[in-house]
Amino acid sequence: MIKEISNFIDALDTDIKALGMKAKDGLHVLLSLSQGNEQLSFEKLTLKQYAYTKTKDQTPADIEFLSKVPVLSQLSWCVNTNKCFDLPIKAIHSCSPYCIAVKRENLTDGEKYRANTKSQVYERIDSYFAKALELLSDEKEKKIAEMFRNAINSEEKFNYWLNLIPAYGDVKDSEYVIFYLDVPIEKYEETSNRYLADKLFNTNEFNTAIGDEVYGTSDFFNGYPSKKPFLTHRSAAFDIAGRVSSKEAKALFEFQDIMSRNILPKPLPIFIHQDEIRQKRGADIRTSAIKIFKREAENGTRIGYQEIMEELYETHNEELGNYYLLFYDRGIIKDFDYVSKFEYQLKDDRGEKWEITDLFNGGNGQTIKNVFHLQQTVLVPIFNNALVTKTKSDTFQYKYFDEIDSRYCKSDVTYIQVLQYRKAFYDFIYKSKRQSVTAHMFHNILRDAVLEDIRLDEIKNGYHTQDRAIRQKLNIWFSVTENFNKTKTQNNETMANKLLANREFITKLAKGKVDISSDDEYAFAVGQVIYYLLSKSKTADRSYKRLEPFMQQVQSKELNKAIARLFDSYKHENFSGNFKNPFAQVMAYEAKTSIRELIPTILSGVFSKNELFSDKEEQEDTETLEESATEN
Repeated sequence: MIKEISNFIDALDTDIKALGMKAKDGLHVLLSLSQGNEQLSFEKLTLKQYAYTKTKDQTPADIEFLSKVPVLSQLSWCVNTNKCFDLPIKAIHSCSPYCIAVKRENLTDGEKYRANTKSQVYERIDSYFAKALELLSDEKEKKIAEMFRNAINSEEKFNYWLNLIPAYGDVKDSEYVIFYLDVPIEKYEETSNRYLADKLFNTNEFNTAIGDEVYGTSDFFNGYPSKKPFLTHRSAAFDIAGRVSSKEAKALFEFQDIMSRNILPKPLPIFIHQDEIRQKRGADIRTSAIKIFKREAENGTRIGYQEIMEELYETHNEELGNYYLLFYDRGIIKDFDYVSKFEYQLKDDRGEKWEITDLFNGGNGQTIKNVFHLQQTVLVPIFNNALVTKTKSDTFQYKYFDEIDSRYCKSDVTYIQVLQYRKAFYDFIYKSKRQSVTAHMFHNILRDAVLEDIRLDEIKNGYHTQDRAIRQKLNIWFSVTENFNKTKTQNNETMANKLLANREFITKLAKGKVDISSDDEYAFAVGQVIYYLLSKSKTADRSYKRLEPFMQQVQSKELNKAIARLFDSYKHENFSGNFKNPFAQVMAYEAKTSIRELIPTILSGVFSKNELFSDKEEQEDTETLEESATEN
């Protein structure tokens, strides 16, 4: 990982590295040495420019100045406060002889200054510069930096400059006051490189020089446990696992800074440089990707992983791959993995695109265009908008690594499913790990999701609240489940094919032309029988939750008993001729398969057109449902 990130940073030009830099909130002040002055003294420094980041009506000069200071402050800033020049107080956060940065709370009228019996800053400015001046080797440069120090190394001198700036009164306690000395930016870069060469390693204890390069322990997401014996290797023959070069350490530092600006996509594909043979067949993918990053960042937008891969796929097609995928969010690496080949298209075993067929009148029948389209067509409905969230503005939010609040999930079942399966779907979609989601896994997700919708169903304004959600999930369940199975069945038997066969079978069964001969036929007939009997109910509650007791059975004997009890409740009703044979056949059949395994087929019987109704009964069932809802 370290090598690939280092190579990625090396491939970025200076313009990209500077994108997204922002001036730190607060007051920025530039002091300048008077031209032609050979006698270096405090009196020869002048206030050249200043700007407060929160000023509403900024002048063009302010805007231009604030566009330059982010680079200056970055070149002057400490790696972290444990490596600043102001230990142990850590109130001065810069580490340069040409800059000093403090928060207003530590200055004369700041909150911390008033709370402490002595100053948190002024008395330590000289000791700060004593360390900062060690970064300089040229005597003249040291004299210039000493003049800068002498201009601000007391409370009186520091406040002298601030009293010249009306905007200082608006600076908040939590914001910075930063003084810069007006010297060429190359001077800032030289001192920054010297500071980083010593501070980018976790500890200097294991530094070793090989030629012109220094190698040490990486500080990139690595805490050296020298003060915590229980974290160190007690029996290992080595003290550290490995070292990185100072060049790599700096690249990792730059990478962490760039990622913190939120200008690169999440996740970020880090392409490996292609060899000469592959480059001859097409442009280097890494170069193409970096051009896309830069183009979008310069336009003020952060392009997403999907848009990058879709654009690269247009030119590289099957060559697209050979990259590391990094998900970095708010200072934390959530995931890092290698992708050998990115599979953009989703094809079934016949080479055709995946298809959601509208088998249950859910209104979501469509072709799944590609692996990213899968997120919107499949993951939104099956996880009830909790994993991939469609917003009111028709945009999408992806929560593969976000904190998820159970209060905003449809139910506890949804919450648990999202946490349990989101990493598998992330790997499937973003890393082309087709084995991460199996048909068995997908089947379990849809079964539990549909049963949960049945439990939550209510009748409102004459309609089932969960009817559309259930039918959309059934469409997905019966259309694409087998596509997740890498080992296809030889006879091409799918849930969709079985459904169509069962629908033809129930029509013949209702006419007495065939008998039930398989567990699958039995299960479909059970669904038709249960729905027909429930339609006879005159109760106010006609929701789908009445199906729950039947779905909880394990053996067909117990299920048949439950159906018989339901029939006894309505035996005084009139039954159609289409009902009699299916009901008798169901009551006489004993399935070998567990009812749990037959649930999808039973549900398909419930939510398919019921062939047991006579034409008159079907109309009456609809009218009764509407009347019941009106009464409520």
